[in-house]
Amino acid sequence: MEEFEDLVACRERMGLPIAGSDEDRSTVAKLEMGNATFFGFNSGSNPVRRRITLKVNPISRTHAEADVFQQAFDFGLRGGMARLIVDRDLCRACGEKGGVKGMARQLGLEVLEVITPSGREVIIFS
Repeated sequence: MEEFEDLVACRERMGLPIAGSDEDRSTVAKLEMGNATFFGFNSGSNPVRRRITLKVNPISRTHAEADVFQQAFDFGLRGGMARLIVDRDLCRACGEKGGVKGMARQLGLEVLEVITPSGREVIIFS
């Protein structure tokens, strides 16, 4: 999928293994919001240890998704639409338990498109 090309290139720049390979222990995420794009990494692979001030469960706090949402928050972006692309499926804490949705709400998003290797989901907040 072409949506993942930037994540592949980002992994190469960072010297990370190919997503899903036996050596892979990293997650890379990309958040497109407004005219800005943010790349994030899980804490074990992140060269920039970002303080996560968004309210999120302790598991999601260390994930690439929290990294990109925090960057957008710190940049001052709020509201509108965003697209989150992650090179792994969302874990239970980020997906089913609502970590990603909670962070999206804190940014005041109206619509969030989430793209993972398993597919695409559009979340509409009211």
